[in-house]
Amino acid sequence: MVEKLCTHYGEKICEYEGETYYAFPEVDKLAHNGVESELRNLGFGYRAKFIHKSASQIVEWGGVDWFNSLQDMKYKDAKVELMKLYGIGPKIAAQNYLPHLRGKKNVTDKMYTEIGDHFRSLYGDMAGWAHTVLFCADLKKFQQSDTDTNDTGKPKKKRKKL
Repeated sequence: MVEKLCTHYGEKICEYEGETYYAFPEVDKLAHNGVESELRNLGFGYRAKFIHKSASQIVEWGGVDWFNSLQDMKYKDAKVELMKLYGIGPKIAAQNYLPHLRGKKNVTDKMYTEIGDHFRSLYGDMAGWAHTVLFCADLKKFQQSDTDTNDTGKPKKKRKKL
């Protein structure tokens, strides 16, 4: 989905070895009228509304200046500000990393804080990136078995079924 956002709304960065690369789009490009329906057509489903509405709010609140203001805030204050965006709330994706949370149906503020503190204690300023990498590693889409490589050890290209 990130690649689709970049390809359809980002500026072209370069071409390299036959591939074209695009920057992540500026927030104002995602706030235009019609973006929600375009995103739905691109397969974003329910996320289309969240992306468009959040982008519109960010533009209304000052765009890049609003983002920059978050950097000067304490973590908890920045979190409160981010949660003012449409569809943004606390989430859980760390039950594998904090086993005593397995089986919990709801995440309390205390548990959410514990998860965040755990990731920050392990990865410091890179905790957000680490969380994303670990989350993706758990997705079947990104898992690769030994049979998914060719004899050079490189991933086989997936072929679409007709």
